[in-house]
Amino acid sequence: MIKLIMLVKRKKTLSYEEFDNYWNWHHAALINSQKEALGILHYVQNVPLQDQKPGDAMRDSRGAPIFDFDGMAEIWWRSKEEMLNIRASTEAKKIIQLLLDDENQFVDHSQSLIWYSNERIII
Repeated sequence: MIKLIMLVKRKKTLSYEEFDNYWNWHHAALINSQKEALGILHYVQNVPLQDQKPGDAMRDSRGAPIFDFDGMAEIWWRSKEEMLNIRASTEAKKIIQLLLDDENQFVDHSQSLIWYSNERIII
């Protein structure tokens, strides 16, 4: 299993509510409509709790910085090889550009973090 993980910062021109509404309803539907063509197994949006007390307590006990992102996205594929093979097609390249163009409506890429990971299930 390989995942793309993105810590997402919204465009400064959007309120959190505008960002979340667009991400949750429009962008998610767009990804869902293209999942077969891109070989996506799962797409998950993680949104920060509005109640910050649990996070504050955890951070304070560790001296950790405040989480300064508006959400985290995960996209899962069966394998790196399968994902790379799919992404090499002309159709997939067009879809990826479509998704990027849509992200540009609500994501500040210069402040977001993106990486691929191998999942290790411990429990």
